Amino acid sequence: MRTSIRAATLAVALIPICGILLAPSAQADDTPSSRELLEKCGAGTDFCGFHPDGPPKEVPGESHQVGTSVFNCTDVSQMMNVSWSDTDTESNSVGVSVGVEAGFWEVFKTSLQVSYGHEWSKAHTEQQTTSISVPARQVGWVTRQPTLLETSGTFEMHFGERYHGHYYWYLPFTETAPKGDAGSVSQHTRTMTSDEAKAYCGG
Repeated sequence: MRTSIRAATLAVALIPICGILLAPSAQADDTPSSRELLEKCGAGTDFCGFHPDGPPKEVPGESHQVGTSVFNCTDVSQMMNVSWSDTDTESNSVGVSVGVEAGFWEVFKTSLQVSYGHEWSKAHTEQQTTSISVPARQVGWVTRQPTLLETSGTFEMHFGERYHGHYYWYLPFTETAPKGDAGSVSQHTRTMTSDEAKAYCGG
């Protein structure tokens, strides 16, 4: 009986409401939020699975400064070291913390491992000491642009009893997480401002 219900549900035209795919007969005020629905995965469902649209793809993260700036107050170029540590963390389209709602995260990780042999991680910390050639009376700094992995797909959830009027719910979902490498690290220099020269070089 449940199999026939599922087949009928999949056969109807699905329409998006609040980011959730459901049968057209559902009323908007009966629709749970994406967060509420995802939190039910493994904690109120008979079945919860994730169907990826394809393998994870590399996407660039936001470039940002790492470590502190270094100031060359001498009259000759200097090699100066910047030691830094930078942590990349996961994010998702629903905004649910994977540290708290572990049910859906385990389902997601298992699906990617089975489908593509990929081990998904929540965080990655990169530590380096980067040398910069800083010209006389200039300031140097380091930026890093992390490499992230993104995958999209759909969570499929089955309920033993109707949940907001339906046995079956489908939730589009996108997850972005660290690749686990250094990304792109760059060195930069520029002339000090007069205020910086006073603050760091005494005038």
